[in-house]
Formats: sequence, structure tokens, C-alpha cells
Amino acid sequence: MPTGDGRLMQFLGYARPDGSVGVRNHLLVLSITGLTGPAARRIARTLPGCRCVTMPYGGGLLGADALAHERALLGFASHPNVGAVVMVGGNKPELVRLAEQLASLEKPCEALVLDDCEHDALTLTDRAVRKGAALARQISRQRRVPAPVSSLFVALECGRSDPSSGLVANPLVGRIADRLVDSGGRAAIGETVEWLGAEHLLAARGVTPAVGEAIVDAVRRREALAVDAGMDLLGNNPGPTNIDAGLSSIEEKSLGNITKCGNRPIRGVIGYAEAPPGPGLWVMDAPA
Repeated sequence: MPTGDGRLMQFLGYARPDGSVGVRNHLLVLSITGLTGPAARRIARTLPGCRCVTMPYGGGLLGADALAHERALLGFASHPNVGAVVMVGGNKPELVRLAEQLASLEKPCEALVLDDCEHDALTLTDRAVRKGAALARQISRQRRVPAPVSSLFVALECGRSDPSSGLVANPLVGRIADRLVDSGGRAAIGETVEWLGAEHLLAARGVTPAVGEAIVDAVRRREALAVDAGMDLLGNNPGPTNIDAGLSSIEEKSLGNITKCGNRPIRGVIGYAEAPPGPGLWVMDAPA
């Protein structure tokens, strides 16, 4: 619904009980452990139109890695574009914990663990397909409703960069990001290493000096990880395809990369799989 000057202030979306609004209404099949990944893919192939996300591992994670893993799982399951979730796994305590968090968000969810299926993947598949079909019918009754643009959270991404990315495509995405932020929405970019050489420009846009310092520190940490691992970023990022297309250095790639976040002030730095705590533009300290 445009205003008089053509700005889009509303869109038709799916209102969620937690206050978020989706632009899609997917049934998600989510495997929280690598053990149930093949079963999850079979389940998804049987449920037309659903989306499938499988984690390749789930055991042996400690500390920050375990926390990031769980944040990512909860982020997928609670995503505004997800209407309901069929969750499968081989770790019952983790499955129960995630299901309880989804219940607190009033997200329709069916959680099935391999242990309760006599460790038979075909039994798990059969039960999950039946549960998923019921959830698909349930969410098919939902209808779009008018929602303010301020309820949108958009992740800004580019891929296979070449010189035209920084000259045309990314600046256009940046204009969209500015409009969204001006309307009260949220936007974020990631890929910390692809700020390298341009981090000072992002830091200058921090709403406070502390935010600017956090942006520079994030880049330094990622660069140090690469150096400590013996990785030469030259020839790795930008990659051969980027170089063949005309990019000469990570700095040149970064200058084009950051244009996709527009020109608005940066509210803060968030961690991998963390949601922005408020409206505005954010940067996520995350791998490429």
C-alpha cells in the first residue's frame, strides 16, 4: 500500500503470535542432528512445498560453538517465514528444550526423536510425514494481513562479486536498506572478512565510538584467525572467479560489498545467529 510519494509503508504478510510478520508461510522440516539428516530429507520430499534444513552435526559441541548451534536452530524454527515446524533429532534433551522454546513463542511444532521410534529411521519418517501433513493443513488456513514495513527484518547478501556488483547491484540493495531502516525496519549484513580494508568506513558510521571500535575489532579477530591458521587471504578472498571477473584485492571487493548496507548509522555488532535487539542497521560478526 504506497503513500502519496510512492513509498511502500505496508505489505501483506503472515502475523505470528510473537509479533513478527512473515512474507512466506512455509512448513519447515528441521533435523537438529546429523544422524537424522537423511530421514529429514525423505520427510521433506514427501511433503510438497515444505522447506528442509539439516544440521550436519550435533554432538561434541562446547561453549560458544554449542550456543551458536542452538541459536541457529532456534532461529530457523522461529523464523517469521515459517508457519509450523516438524523437528526431528537423535538427542532427546536438546529436542525437548527447543520444542519448549517454540511453545513459548506459540509456534506450531511437532518434535520426534529417533529414540521413541525404536531407532528405526523409516518409522521416524512415517510418523513425521503424518504429523507434517496435519501441520500443513493447519497453516494453509492462515491468511495474509496488512502489516507495517517496520516489522520487516532483511538480511543483505551478495554473491560471486565482480566490479558491477559494487557499481550497480550492491548500491541498489543499499538504497532498499536505507528505505527499510527509515521506515523503522531492521537490516543486517554479515561476512566480516569482506569488510577488510573498508572497516574504517563502517566504523565511522557507528552510532557511538564503542560501536565503531567493535566493528574494527571484529575484522581484526577474523583476520588474525586466518593468519594463525596459515591461510593466505590473497587468492582465497577474492577467489579465482572474482579475480577473473575483474576484482584485484580484498579491499576492492570490500568497498563494493559494504555498499549493500546503504548509508544509515550502524546500531551495533551482533554475533552469529543473533537477532538484532531493535530497529535500524546492524552488522553481524560472522564467517563468509
